[in-house]
Amino acid sequence: MVFNKLIRSPEVGNSGKRGSRFRKVQYGELEKEGAALQKCFTFSPGESNDTKARVIEFSGYTPWAPQDFVKTGWTIERVGWKGDPPLSTQGWKPAIAPLTPLPWSILPVAKQLGISTEPIYKTVSLFKLVKENAESDYSDYIIQVGPGVIVSQLSSRFMGPHWSDVALAVYKQYETAPLKYVFRVDITNEIVERLISEEIYSVKTGLRWPDSVQREWQISTCEYKALLGTPLGRGVVALVLRGYDRGKKLISSISTFSDEQKVSMHMLFVISDQPR
Repeated sequence: MVFNKLIRSPEVGNSGKRGSRFRKVQYGELEKEGAALQKCFTFSPGESNDTKARVIEFSGYTPWAPQDFVKTGWTIERVGWKGDPPLSTQGWKPAIAPLTPLPWSILPVAKQLGISTEPIYKTVSLFKLVKENAESDYSDYIIQVGPGVIVSQLSSRFMGPHWSDVALAVYKQYETAPLKYVFRVDITNEIVERLISEEIYSVKTGLRWPDSVQREWQISTCEYKALLGTPLGRGVVALVLRGYDRGKKLISSISTFSDEQKVSMHMLFVISDQPR
């Protein structure tokens, strides 16, 4: 596994320059990007070189396996110990590792979908201090998985594997059920925040943010395409294409909602089989 530098994580915003990035990526551009990403799910004769290049970018290399994180020096810890954890909590399979509940902020939506709200989930923290020349910073992830479910609780990338590689490796380590739901919770990505709170929820659409009601945007809608075209949407596209053979799965809908206290922003991506 080659430890390549990629781009600085889109999850890390700069509050001092709020708005500068979004001005460069407007709603129409995000919608156009999402429409282009949709084409990656299914092969079609005569598809464009742009689509081919995107597919190669997402799935043209072997995804990171759990052992690759061990070999390249990542700290791997299970989260959720009650009281003092064992002296060594590191590794994929520590003894008596705890099971954890879903975050409270997504429980109402989970119940609506029939997802278990019992403490059956495994929560893993992966982090590494990465250095390049004079710069150094942490790449840091907290991923929770259960049957058919991935919950991304933290994603901060300086360099190294993308979020999709981390989430896929954690899921494959612990679960065998087909993936159905991907939650991105407590979103801090500036592009996503402004798209949702200023464009999708606005006077012209009749929606107001924050909104604890789950709004589900189907695959044919403009909102779906714009959300898919964001850095977070792109990450889930990569996860689908790296985790499954092309043509097997797609993102059938994207939901937006806040928690009941209307504090944080959350998204849900529904993964479905391709229609035959």
